[in-house]
Amino acid sequence: MVTAIESREQLNTLMVKGGPTAMIDFWSTTCGPCKAMAPHYEAISEHFSDEPIEFYKCNTGAHPQLAASFQIRSVPTIIMVHDGEIVDGMVGSKTSNELNKKVEWLLSTARGEGFLDRLFGRKKS
Repeated sequence: MVTAIESREQLNTLMVKGGPTAMIDFWSTTCGPCKAMAPHYEAISEHFSDEPIEFYKCNTGAHPQLAASFQIRSVPTIIMVHDGEIVDGMVGSKTSNELNKKVEWLLSTARGEGFLDRLFGRKKS
């Protein structure tokens, strides 16, 4: 499920120490690539619905002040948040495969797996 971000309070709950692992898609109704990526983003959110990750969207046309907080200059832009901090970001339309790989990376980061663990598929005990 994808939740719309429409207030500073919603963003504040994501950007605090101990906040959830999340992806935030900054988009616009006038953006063709945003519209093309939307079904992929929704599908990925459903695919990972049982995982400890949350998915959000922020309409930059309706809420430019929220996008300005993150210095969003173009859409679509997706930022990845863990424990109240931005850990990565992507600009431009992404395929389901690209989104899937980034969610897997974000979840492994949230679990505290290091680079070699992810590379060789080792799990922490």
